Amino acid sequence: MNSKYIFYVFIYIIAIALLISTAQAANTATIHGAVYEWYTFQPIENAVIEVNSTPPQSIVAKYGLYSFNLAPGNYLITAKYYTNNTLMSFAEELITITDDGDYVLDLLLFPSYDEEILNKTELSEITDDFEEDIKTIEDNTNSSLFYLIAVIMLFVVVRFSIYAYKKRSSENEELMPIIDVDAPEEIEHTAEIKTTVSLPSDLQEIIDIIKANDGRITQKDLRSKLKYSEAKVSLMVSDLEQRGVIKKFKQGRGNIILIRDNN
Repeated sequence: MNSKYIFYVFIYIIAIALLISTAQAANTATIHGAVYEWYTFQPIENAVIEVNSTPPQSIVAKYGLYSFNLAPGNYLITAKYYTNNTLMSFAEELITITDDGDYVLDLLLFPSYDEEILNKTELSEITDDFEEDIKTIEDNTNSSLFYLIAVIMLFVVVRFSIYAYKKRSSENEELMPIIDVDAPEEIEHTAEIKTTVSLPSDLQEIIDIIKANDGRITQKDLRSKLKYSEAKVSLMVSDLEQRGVIKKFKQGRGNIILIRDNN
């Protein structure tokens, strides 16, 4: 075999290889885009971009940019960003290449929630915050329970005081002598016994004050001469009025209290 024949065979092989390469290049598409951070939308430097082509391809995105040449088909493009060999953010996109041309695919990387990211420090902070919230809820519950118990106890004390006062007034009324309306000559004597003997000491004190003021006094002046609260004075005056010992008249914003004639 002469050298001239070998030369022609070599040229023929090269031509065929060029034709195959040209045909493949004619069916190849360009995929390119940028890689962005999810909360700032700024390009991410040095993210690793991979595509599951045959063979697989990968590139480090300088200035946040990447580019691949791919034949028609379905592909998964993956972007990963690492810090100190720890995966920090991640993105995946499916793309279908139908013919040659130019495809733009930008990637937005979101935080990775792998166990590698959730280290012990972050888990400890989450646990501490949860326990602190639980303690705050318990403290608020205990405080509310304390105030509720206090209000209930106050209500019980007030109700018991009113009951005791009404019971004492009822017992005093039972001790009062019965007045015979058919015996007018005894009415004055009986009334005198009621005001001087049958009345409790606190009610008798009111009668004495009114008598000292010529049998007539305003409820406001009466209150100023007693050591009791305004509410108790009002109850005591009502008690005396029910007993028929005094009369109470409205005058302006206050009341005028008079001792009945038979007292």
